[in-house]
Amino acid sequence: MSKKTISSDRKNDPQSNKSPSSRRRTLIILIFLFIFLTGLAITTGAVAGYASGRNALDQIDNDQQAATVTDQYQLALIDMSESRYEIARQRLEYVIKYDPDYPGAADKLAETLLYLYATATPSAVPATSTPQETTDSRPALELFSQAENSLASRNWQDAISTLLSLRKENPDFQTARVDGMLYVALRYLGVEKILNEGNLQGGMYDLTLAENIGPLDFEASRSRSWARLYIIGTSFWEAYPEQAVYYFSQVASAAPYLRDASGWTSTDRYRGALIQYGDWLAQHEDWCGAQIQYETAYSIRADGELQKTIEDSAIRCAPPTDTAFPTLITPTVTGTYTGTLTITPTGFWTPIATTQTPLPSATSTPTTVAPSVIPPTATSPVMPTMTPTPSPTASPPPATPTPTPTAQAPNQSTQSP
Repeated sequence: MSKKTISSDRKNDPQSNKSPSSRRRTLIILIFLFIFLTGLAITTGAVAGYASGRNALDQIDNDQQAATVTDQYQLALIDMSESRYEIARQRLEYVIKYDPDYPGAADKLAETLLYLYATATPSAVPATSTPQETTDSRPALELFSQAENSLASRNWQDAISTLLSLRKENPDFQTARVDGMLYVALRYLGVEKILNEGNLQGGMYDLTLAENIGPLDFEASRSRSWARLYIIGTSFWEAYPEQAVYYFSQVASAAPYLRDASGWTSTDRYRGALIQYGDWLAQHEDWCGAQIQYETAYSIRADGELQKTIEDSAIRCAPPTDTAFPTLITPTVTGTYTGTLTITPTGFWTPIATTQTPLPSATSTPTTVAPSVIPPTATSPVMPTMTPTPSPTASPPPATPTPTPTAQAPNQSTQSP
């Protein structure tokens, strides 16, 4: 191949035609593109690795938590078998806290409370020398077995009735066990009446009976406190709205759906008490305070009529202020004036010079006079009159008048130049 052919091929090759600066620029762009793609791949891998590691840690935590819950449940069973009921209660409450549906935890907790809060209160038997007749225990055993079945099926009312019949039939039959079973039935029935049935007074009564046997747990005490606050708030309903707002605000924040036999929830009671308190403040012309109560009630549940009440109280709380405007002075013009008046924004008038036509006279000529304001007078000015005066030497005209020559206009054609 000749040198001419090689040089011709180089000219046709696009790579050989590029300058060194262009090739350097292309190389730099490729390097930066490579670095960017490498960094992007590293970042994506790091994010995916972090998410995977986080999920793995969460799974490990969940597994450890589940293992801990299982261990606590097994330890609670051991504590129950060794009569350590207080420790067993704490372990079972921990299990239910983290897994409310853990199999058997609720039943074991009820059984623990049965033994934990049972108190032996045997009736005092008077000492006599005569032997006492032995009581047949077969009906008592049947009643006791029936009470156990009622507790297992969560039929609290039937369990209470059966246990009271057992106590009446044989007061000395397994006193501790009967008291413990009666405590559990009263406790759960009282909470159910308060939270589910709306029977606040009945639930408080059952919990008070249970407290006579043993101390109440946290949930039962809290339920009774809510019921007490609700009943106190109802006693102030429509009579002292401020106190009703105070009590129902506490119940509504803690148990918004707690209700009584009327079906009113604590939230509805709180909203109604706010409106009553706002009306009371409005009657005493405290519009700003009434507006606050209405707006709080409106935030609980919107209402078109209440919105109008809020707007009205807001206007009365901050009424609009009147804007002062300058008073224009209306000029009073009296007399007679033939010029033109210009009213200025300040209320004063300025005359404009005009040409006034004077009164007719024998020798008067039109003149331009400056206007002047005629001061008001009691009567209008009297216009002067011209009366012709006859000449004393006047005589009647002759019968034949003498013709009088008349001068011709200079532009007539008959006049000579």
